[in-house]
Amino acid sequence: MNVDHRDTYLESQIRTATPQRLRLMLIEGALRFARQADGAWTEPLEAAPMESLRRCRAILAELHGSVRTDTLEVASRVADLYFFLYRQIVVAQADEDRQALADVIRVLEEERTTWQLVCEQLPEAPVSSGGGPEEITASDCAGTPVDPTAAPPAESFQLDA
Repeated sequence: MNVDHRDTYLESQIRTATPQRLRLMLIEGALRFARQADGAWTEPLEAAPMESLRRCRAILAELHGSVRTDTLEVASRVADLYFFLYRQIVVAQADEDRQALADVIRVLEEERTTWQLVCEQLPEAPVSSGGGPEEITASDCAGTPVDPTAAPPAESFQLDA
């Protein structure tokens, strides 16, 4: 596929995506770059894994910044999760710590699964009383078996603080 066509397609996907689909796309991007870094990390850090880690950090910063922490206490927990992941990427990069990167990948995989379910259960954008789309919140998912903002269970992985 031509690069121009691919860029046009991606731009179209972004412009037409629901808020929950945009979040899923960001999570998938962060996961892709974390895996790229892990795959390229066979020798001392070189340019390829460093660039992938930088891009993963940028997406995590965007995810963190997009959480409205003034709405619900659970939103603060989600923001804390993204900040933790960002910090783990920094540790992985600074200390050449593949385990920290593996932990980030595991959490992002769980987050991706959660948001895939949210997208299946809420395929349309929530509509505000003004008729336009609005941000998705945890209350939009009330009554569903999936909590889109829940952190994975602590026993699923071990991290040193």
